[in-house]
Amino acid sequence: MRSNQFSSKLPLLMLALACFTLFSCTKKATVTGVVTVEPPTSPPTPDPTPDPPVEPTITNGFVHPGILNTQEQIDFFIEKVKAGQQPWKDGYEKLKDSPYSSLSYKHLPYISVDCGSYNNPNVGCDQQVLDGMAVYCQSLMYLITKDEQYAISATKILMDWSNTYQKNTKSNSRLVVSWATPWYTNGAEILRYNYPGWKKENTDSFNAMLDKFLPYVTDDTMSGNNWVLSSIEAHIAIAIFKSDRTMFNAAVDRWKLRTKTYIFQSSDGPIPITIPGKTSDETEIKWKNKATSTGYVDGMSMETCRDLSHMNLGFNSMIYAAESAWNQGTDLFSLEKKRLTDFMELHGSWMTGSVAVPSNVCAGVVKVTESSATGIAPPKGGGQSAWEIAYSHLHDRLRIPLPYSAAMIDHQRPRGIFKWVGKPETLTHAGWTF
Repeated sequence: MRSNQFSSKLPLLMLALACFTLFSCTKKATVTGVVTVEPPTSPPTPDPTPDPPVEPTITNGFVHPGILNTQEQIDFFIEKVKAGQQPWKDGYEKLKDSPYSSLSYKHLPYISVDCGSYNNPNVGCDQQVLDGMAVYCQSLMYLITKDEQYAISATKILMDWSNTYQKNTKSNSRLVVSWATPWYTNGAEILRYNYPGWKKENTDSFNAMLDKFLPYVTDDTMSGNNWVLSSIEAHIAIAIFKSDRTMFNAAVDRWKLRTKTYIFQSSDGPIPITIPGKTSDETEIKWKNKATSTGYVDGMSMETCRDLSHMNLGFNSMIYAAESAWNQGTDLFSLEKKRLTDFMELHGSWMTGSVAVPSNVCAGVVKVTESSATGIAPPKGGGQSAWEIAYSHLHDRLRIPLPYSAAMIDHQRPRGIFKWVGKPETLTHAGWTF
């Protein structure tokens, strides 16, 4: 179900901004031991020359910045970091300590990025993604520190790639571009609307590279697993940066279909929905992976029987795409709230070690990685992930109990960036009030 677009919600946006300024809303814990807010570790240092507030920009009905981070969210976490409040302070420290945030980070653009299966060969494959991670990290560092060197560095990485890159080749080309695109695009979105040194020619050059990325991320012949979900995250990011409504709607429609084919619900039928371009038998083989047998339970994913690492790549991209859509007035969380909730709590119960994987699911074996010798089991569990954004929507906004997901957030904070898609959710989205 699609909510009203931001063009019709602008008065509400302005009212929310006024509320935030007057009352400095603070999130309260609703699950014991989770999502707590600590008092500042030290009094905030007044800024003698505070920057004027950045007003959201509306273009063709799109709000900017508005991919993974809106201006409201940016202002919120900057204030929390400056006040020394947790968990944002620790989230910022983790960002600051990342090698991708360093001004000495070395980027290297490629004319042709050549990526085979499992990155063999690997000609610029890792570099293409890691340089994008550096763009986003350094853009966030600029927002918080106001040190222009971070913006200059991030812009240089963007422009060097935009002015060099021509193509990706070989079997993993679609996956690598899908991983890389959101990093570059989220960083460029921040700089475009927050950095005075960003110029129209920067936008034009970057848009030209996005045009080269687009065929890779819209190719629905790719594998229906985490690949396609990362491609949808990239697709939505490009659409928002370009303020392209037709492209945005197409990406949202892909999300609606592929979320159903990735997470099982018994209401879909006794077996998973057939992957587009595959037969039902081929679909079941994909779901079973190497397990000798499996049944299907609500919340199980296409890659549960493969491993939790690949599954998290898919789910994280799914949530980042949904968050980007939400920032443009489209509520995909409410549309699939049961499917998403079942996924989080089913896997959370196993990953926290609270519940054993039943013998009828993946023959009782769910691994953290493909190379793991054994599956996860109580009391240790394994493969935990802090799904901050999904939790904030489903628990805090929609009031759905998520005890296992809450326990993982409590255990995993602060969540920083990680390869290949993981964003610093604790810093940018913890405690966000709707």
